[in-house]
Amino acid sequence: MKISKAHQIFADHLDNQNALEYPEPFLGPNWKDVLNFWLYLDTLSREDFDIVGKRYCALGRVDTLKSLTRKAARDNICYYYVYATAAWVVTPTLTCIPASVGVTCVYATLELIGSHNLETFTFLPLFLNP
Repeated sequence: MKISKAHQIFADHLDNQNALEYPEPFLGPNWKDVLNFWLYLDTLSREDFDIVGKRYCALGRVDTLKSLTRKAARDNICYYYVYATAAWVVTPTLTCIPASVGVTCVYATLELIGSHNLETFTFLPLFLNP
């Protein structure tokens, strides 16, 4: 299995290398989607991230959407603090990018973790065709 920068940082952050070989207990039932998204992040250029950042800023006020996304992830994962960590460690993998992109990575990851409870995605589509 190919390991993304975010996946490696996630395992390091947890201080548990089992997260690399057996991600499902750490990322929940949608772990494959999360890992594929993290691999995708490794392929994006600085220009791509700039586009994503601009798209995020164009959303305007998204507090309610962020809250719903966190809830969708939290309600379906027994150890929420571990899974939320999965999203927050994505940000350090993306150096020299706007803060809005880091936030977008966090919420796109949370959307994927809780995707089986969401009707629509808000943050993940910002990464499509940058």
